[in-house]
Amino acid sequence: MPKGVMTSHAASHLAGLNFAVSLTRGLRVETELKVLTYLPMIYHVGDQIFTLSAFLSGGSLVLGRRPVPDQVVAAIAEERPTAVWAGSPQFVAALAAEADRTGADLSSLTVLVYGWGALAPDVYATLLREAPGLTVLGIFGQTEAIACHRFWPAKWPEVYDRSAPAVNYVGVPSPLLASDVVDETGASLRDAPHTPGEAVYRSPIVTAGYYLNEDATREAFRGGWFHSGDSAAVDDDGLRIMVDRFKDIVKSGGENVSSLRVESVLHSHPAVEKAAVIGLPHAHWGEAVTAVVVLRAGAEADQESIIEHCRARLGGYETPKAVVFADALPETVGGKILKYKLRHEHTTLFGQGGGGRRCRWSPSTSTTGSRSSGWHGRST
Repeated sequence: MPKGVMTSHAASHLAGLNFAVSLTRGLRVETELKVLTYLPMIYHVGDQIFTLSAFLSGGSLVLGRRPVPDQVVAAIAEERPTAVWAGSPQFVAALAAEADRTGADLSSLTVLVYGWGALAPDVYATLLREAPGLTVLGIFGQTEAIACHRFWPAKWPEVYDRSAPAVNYVGVPSPLLASDVVDETGASLRDAPHTPGEAVYRSPIVTAGYYLNEDATREAFRGGWFHSGDSAAVDDDGLRIMVDRFKDIVKSGGENVSSLRVESVLHSHPAVEKAAVIGLPHAHWGEAVTAVVVLRAGAEADQESIIEHCRARLGGYETPKAVVFADALPETVGGKILKYKLRHEHTTLFGQGGGGRRCRWSPSTSTTGSRSSGWHGRST
């Protein structure tokens, strides 16, 4: 069962006020703030930093029903918001492409917020062209600690240009977030640049604990810090780098592979719409790096071309051993990919012998024509 994250009214108000500082950038007065999002807000932690920040600033909020690129772009042109929560870098890319194609007016925007990965520089350039004066902000947080790290490509252009999208820089903690990266013993790694550890937090904007789960609460707050479960590192200048969720790191052939890094390369393939990287049991590698991809409408690509694309940009140990094609990926209402479902569904992909058979996969259909949650493979 999922853990119930308890959030106090005080933490919620502080989260909204804390984030209003970033969302009101470029406005004459904070009451001019108008936030637009088509991502789910109700029953989601985004409610804390986007909905409440608008109301606590005396501004307004525009909510849409579904995150469809053409609808979001049309709403921005019509509603003239000052800030938009756009979600994943892939969805931001879709918005930028739609605005570029249609010539929609995005000039009202002063802030665009994204998360869950690094934004590709060409997408960033398109956004600045479509919305002159726009500040683009990447955030990194979680339900339990939504004070967030913040990364502005415009503040650290050299870092951004040399690292994005392969490295997910998440910048610095917001003013109400104390943050560190620690090793297994709890010792800080700030004096060991680029050494992966666990991101830990102290803040008034942090969960009060897990509902009716004292053991999980005690474990999460061990040593006086909230332990995020995220693998992160600190660079020479103190900027934080998101490596991966610990549970999503692929342990292949004695190496730790960041699924986020491999996904950033997959998303740069012109035929790939969405991608998720998981580790699957393999007799030789322990876990084999496996890509699950959704192709763009009308695009064509085979396993060999996608693997070759990755091999040219990644180390051999990071390059996927197999590619699974699907029509859709399982996601939360907030758009995060449910990798545990993919791992469960494809756990036998490499077979008992770990032979690495090549498969092409497509969603199955029921007798009524609706898609089920399973994929059925066919050899190629």
